[in-house]
Amino acid sequence: MCTAVAIAAGCGDDASSADAAAADGATADAEWFHGCPSLVDPLAQPGDPIDGDTFETFAMEFFATWCTRCHSAALTTPQERNGAPPNYNWDVEASVREHLAEIRYAVGVINFMPINPPDPTCEERARIVRWIDADAP
Repeated sequence: MCTAVAIAAGCGDDASSADAAAADGATADAEWFHGCPSLVDPLAQPGDPIDGDTFETFAMEFFATWCTRCHSAALTTPQERNGAPPNYNWDVEASVREHLAEIRYAVGVINFMPINPPDPTCEERARIVRWIDADAP
C-alpha cells in the first residue's frame, strides 16, 4: 500500500453540498478529504458504459498529467520520484493495472495523490475512479 510523506493541498474548499457531491459522484453525506469527497462506494460496475473512457482515451492522459512527475519509469532515483515506490510507474500500462486498487484509494478515497500541487479536480478524481470501478477498460 502506498503511504504519503506529505499531504497535498486540496482540490477545492471543504464545503460539502448535495449539488457538489452529486457532480462528483458522491452522496451528499460523503466524507470529504483534502477538498474532495471520499469515493468509497463504486461509481460504476464492471462492464458499465462509461462514456467511452479507456486507458488509451482517458486514463493514460490522466496519469501523464497528474502522476508521472513521480510515478514514471524514466525517474530512477528516490529524489526524482519524490518518494514514489520503484515499479509504481503510471506511464507503464501493466504497472497501472497491477496497482488499480491502490490508485483508486490514493486518488479517490483519501485524495492524497498527487502529494504536490497542481492537483486534479474533484470531477477528474471521480472520473478516474469510475474508470477503475468499470474494470479499467
